[in-house]
Amino acid sequence: MITAYIQLLVMVILTSLSQIFIKIGSRKIITKRGAAILIKTFFNPNIITGMVFVAAAPLLYFSALSKVPLNIAFSVSGLGYIIVIILGRFVLKERITVFHIAGGLLILCGFMVWNMGAGLY
Repeated sequence: MITAYIQLLVMVILTSLSQIFIKIGSRKIITKRGAAILIKTFFNPNIITGMVFVAAAPLLYFSALSKVPLNIAFSVSGLGYIIVIILGRFVLKERITVFHIAGGLLILCGFMVWNMGAGLY
């Protein structure tokens, strides 16, 4: 059972990292020089890495889902929002507002309340 929770955590981390890699890769996409150049710029290492993470995450989720109740597994995926906020700040140097912090805390509180009866902590 512990393995299933680790799979869920890794799935959330991969999903969050995929967003960061795709964001970084999307900055290199050239849109104003024709379709061939546009398609070629989609195949940069950051976008490819992000897509590999996007493809790997569901495999972990499916495996964990076979061992963990759906309502718990799905609630864990919500933690990705918090990870993306943090990664966006430190990796992409994006601005975090008080609304991001408040929203992240609400998500975290919701996760805790949702899972209180499940004995996750």
